[in-house]
Amino acid sequence: MKFSQLSAFKTIVECQTMTSAANQLNLSQPAVSRLLSNLEQRIGFKLFTRQGNRLVLNNEGQAFYFEVAKVFEAISGLDQAANSIRTNQFGSLNIAAMPLLSNTYLPRVLGNFLQCAPKLKVGLKTYRSEEVVRYAQSQTIDIGFSFNGSGATGVISQHVECECVCLIPASSPLAKLAIIDIHDLADQVLIRHEKDVPQCRIDAMLRRYDLTIIEQIEVSLASTASSLVQQGVGIAITDPFTAVMDSVSPLLVTRPLAFSLPFEFDILYPALKPIHRHAERFIEHFLLLADSMGIQLKIGSLQDSTN
Repeated sequence: MKFSQLSAFKTIVECQTMTSAANQLNLSQPAVSRLLSNLEQRIGFKLFTRQGNRLVLNNEGQAFYFEVAKVFEAISGLDQAANSIRTNQFGSLNIAAMPLLSNTYLPRVLGNFLQCAPKLKVGLKTYRSEEVVRYAQSQTIDIGFSFNGSGATGVISQHVECECVCLIPASSPLAKLAIIDIHDLADQVLIRHEKDVPQCRIDAMLRRYDLTIIEQIEVSLASTASSLVQQGVGIAITDPFTAVMDSVSPLLVTRPLAFSLPFEFDILYPALKPIHRHAERFIEHFLLLADSMGIQLKIGSLQDSTN
């Protein structure tokens, strides 16, 4: 049976007269009558009985109409699905990230992103940087955030750089300063980050100026350092993402540094398939949120290690 026949039948049922159905379908009345007749021949039974000028569904016609209505409802669902695909609301996105970004900042980005794509299925998984790189190399994720992904085989990388900031207890005298210089760190309890590139650079600067700090606490995560600052046990130099997300606390303040201390990481994409359209839109939201929070990012060009 043809779709035009089903459409004619459904319209006749809903309009109740052949004339009204013909007007709605923009066809002649004989054409609509012919479509109905061909449909009845195809299915092998009559669909209507005539009462004066009206066509009334018989029992077989009523049962058939329910099935036809399901077909048109399914077609309507296809229209909605097509619209979702066209507006990037349909599909999936798999993200792998190191803890620093996946704990607080990326969930905020994802929340904003899903407002524009409410039907999208998203996986946001947390791994060490080395594992994120391996997942990108295996082509099983759409986006990765890692400290050390540049130059990995099978990966397209984009280098990101921004400036570290200082977290200070609100009760500390340092909180009165508008900017923190290296000499302001002298004799302070500076919460250290283990195996951290910025920490190594701070140590080198302290040695250069012959300054000492109180080395009492060492942590693995920036979020841990931030929590300790809020408790007033010391100050911390950390990435701007953690600082901005925790700056709502009245127990700490964030201050810029008088010296440059870059915080660097890589955005990764699998190189053996095109960059996912949802990945591109997610990174747009990533950058827009950073800009709205006053985080200045330097974004490098895409580097394809397969070339």
